[in-house]
Amino acid sequence: MKPIIKTSQQNWLEHSLQQYSNKTEFEFIDDANIGLTPKDLASAISLIKASKTKAKLSVKSIMAALVGLGLSASGVWIIILAIADPEPTTKLGLLIGGGFLLAFTGGYGTLRALGVSFSVTAKKGDFSFHIKPE
Repeated sequence: MKPIIKTSQQNWLEHSLQQYSNKTEFEFIDDANIGLTPKDLASAISLIKASKTKAKLSVKSIMAALVGLGLSASGVWIIILAIADPEPTTKLGLLIGGGFLLAFTGGYGTLRALGVSFSVTAKKGDFSFHIKPE
């Protein structure tokens, strides 16, 4: 089942960007009537631009969403390293260094993934969009 993201939800931008970076298909509903169009949802970069101009989100909240994606990716990486390491206490430096490295590379990977094109279809009347990676 595809995730459904509504603009009336808290952190809708962060959840949308996470779907874009994961390259997963999802439903997007503009129930807060922000005025988003299929063109605004064609890529994550377009969504960020539209959220700044149409939704009046601040640069601070947009950056918080991007940083959140990077931090969640680093958390996953640290967990994977901790599970793979038979002696976690002797490899603490590796875990911290790996988490730090992932925080930077995760942010780069997210920004790179944001440039991926997505096809967007709209349903007439209910402000609902279907977003699918190409």
